Amino acid sequence: MRAWSRTVSFWILLLGFLLGGFVLVRDLAPRIGETAVAVAAALPIIVIAALLVAALIWLLDRSHAQIRSAWVLAFGWGAIGACGLALEINGFALDALGDTLNDPTATLWGPAMAGPLNEETIKGAGVALLLVLYRDRLRRPMQIFAVGAFAGLGFQVVENISYATTFALRDAQSDVQGALMVTAMRALFGFQSHWVYTGFFALGLALLRYRAGLAPVPLLLSYLLHFWWNSPSGEQPALILVLVLAKCTVVVLVLGLAWLWMLREQRRWLYYAISTPVAATLAPPGELATLPTRAQRVGSQAYMRHYYGPAYAEVTKQRQRWLLRELTYRVR
Repeated sequence: MRAWSRTVSFWILLLGFLLGGFVLVRDLAPRIGETAVAVAAALPIIVIAALLVAALIWLLDRSHAQIRSAWVLAFGWGAIGACGLALEINGFALDALGDTLNDPTATLWGPAMAGPLNEETIKGAGVALLLVLYRDRLRRPMQIFAVGAFAGLGFQVVENISYATTFALRDAQSDVQGALMVTAMRALFGFQSHWVYTGFFALGLALLRYRAGLAPVPLLLSYLLHFWWNSPSGEQPALILVLVLAKCTVVVLVLGLAWLWMLREQRRWLYYAISTPVAATLAPPGELATLPTRAQRVGSQAYMRHYYGPAYAEVTKQRQRWLLRELTYRVR
C-alpha cells in the first residue's frame, strides 16, 4: 500500500471509489430505505447468484496464479466506484438522448446506446488502473480476464439491488413481489451479463501487452454484447422470451470460445516458459515437463502417490502450483 500511494493510478482509483460511493449513498441508499423489507427478501437470491458466478470465474481461471486481493478490489470497484459513476453519467446521457431523439426512440434504444458505452468504459478504466498497480503479478490473459470479471460481478450485484428497489416501488400489489420477480428473472437470465462484458474488456487490455493486433476484438465484444443484451426485445411475451434466450445463448457461446482460446494460449505459453533459463533456475527439466497441461500435472501426482504415498503427491501438487505462480511472475 505504501508503494501504491506513490502512484497516480492509486489516487485516481481512490477518487473514483469516493465519487461513486457518494452517488450511491445519495441516490440508492434512500430507495433501499424505502423498500428495506423487499430488498431483504431479494438479497438471498442476489447473494447466491453472485456466489455461483464467483465460483464459475474461479473455475475458468486456469492460470493457477490468482491474485485474490486484486479480485476483491475489482469487485469493490465494480460495486462502488463504477456503479456510482455510471449511475450519475447514465442519467446525463439518457437526458441528452431524450433531447436529441424523439421520445419512442430514446425510450426504446436509450439503455442500449448509453449503458454499454458508459458502463463498460467506467468499469474498464478501473480494471486498467488495477493492472497498473498489479503489473508485476497480473501477466496472463486468464488472470486478467478474472479480474475484469470480478469488477463486472460487483457492478452486477449492486445493479440487481437497484432493480429490486425500482420494481418494488413500481409494483402496485406488493413491494416484496416486485423485488422478488425482477431479482429472480435477472438471476435466471442475466447470470452471464456484466461479469462477461468486463472480462472481455480486461482481456483486451491484456492483449495490448503482447498481441496488440487482437486487442480490439475483445474490447469491441464487451460493448457489442452489452448492446445486444440491452437492445429492445419487443412487447410480445413469446418474442421477448425467444430473444432473451437467444441473447443468453450468444453470450455463452462467445464466452466458451474465448475461454478455449485463453486455455490454448496458457498452455502454449507454459511450453515456452518451461524452456527458458528462468525456469531452469526453479526446477529440473523433468519436473518442469509436468506443468503445461492438467493431465500432465495430475499424472505426475498419481505417480508420486502410487510409488511414494499421498504425502508426496500433495507435496508435488503444492510444488506445481508454486512453479506455475513463479513462472507467471518471472517469465514474460
